[in-house]
Amino acid sequence: MKFTLNPIALSNQIRQLGDPRTRDYPVVTDPLFMFTLLATYLYFVKIAGPRWMKNREPFQIINIIRFYNLFSIAVAIRFLYLVLKFTYLPGGHYNLWCQGITGYMTDEMREYYRTGWIYIAIRYTDLLDTVFFVLRKKFTHVSLLHVLHHTIVAANTWFFALFAPEGQPTLSMCLNVFVHVIMYSYYFLATFGPSVRKYLWWKKYLTTLQIVQFVLIMIHLSIPLFVDCGFPRHLIMLGNVQTFLILCLFVNFYIQTRHPVSVRTLASEPTQEKWRFLTSGERCTTSSFWRRTRLLQWRKEQTCTTA
Repeated sequence: MKFTLNPIALSNQIRQLGDPRTRDYPVVTDPLFMFTLLATYLYFVKIAGPRWMKNREPFQIINIIRFYNLFSIAVAIRFLYLVLKFTYLPGGHYNLWCQGITGYMTDEMREYYRTGWIYIAIRYTDLLDTVFFVLRKKFTHVSLLHVLHHTIVAANTWFFALFAPEGQPTLSMCLNVFVHVIMYSYYFLATFGPSVRKYLWWKKYLTTLQIVQFVLIMIHLSIPLFVDCGFPRHLIMLGNVQTFLILCLFVNFYIQTRHPVSVRTLASEPTQEKWRFLTSGERCTTSSFWRRTRLLQWRKEQTCTTA
């Protein structure tokens, strides 16, 4: 096939290469829509949004956020039930160990794919998490981990929905949906403030849960690399590369939160203590990560001198 440079025509050509059961999904499997959505998302949350909110008060949208979280939970649970019903639960036709692409499209499976369209749309609306942070002026929450995670998940959902809507990644998807139910349940409960947050002691395990999820996904997703069950290996490698990138981001976040560099601690120290540190004869070229990080925090206020 000779690809055109016309964006609309190219988008249609890419869709025609996809699975016939999902390529005609309205909007959600359209590559032009997906790329436009992600480009708009990145521009808003990193540039336009913060600039627009600079001289504005944070929006009071807590009720909208609660509804959004509850709706996401309900759709995820419904979709998880349908996926398991037609795949791994008794009566399903999937092999838990290694599953290829079957091409099945029964009347019962149509319900599964209809709900699948809604689920893909929900994965796109996950981008609203970041938009809400910007509108509430919680810019510190718009981290590299947060933005990259949502971007990769949206792109990954589009790709596999179009080119491999069933097969080996299905179990990974089920695990991810289950984790999302837990995450959005926490987000919903946390909106009720201190009176409820004291019962959310399990928050500290959420990052660990995410990390375990990605490790399990990579392990299970890798099985077709060693066992031929009819699932394309190049799709497995692509999926694992994306998952590994997200895993690295979460591990880095876990390390930072469990063993934070004491920049915040320095900010809370008395001014004379900061000055004592900066004038204590420490070399700016020292190899100590601790010292270099603390000096970096105050580089605009003081000038380090060599001993």
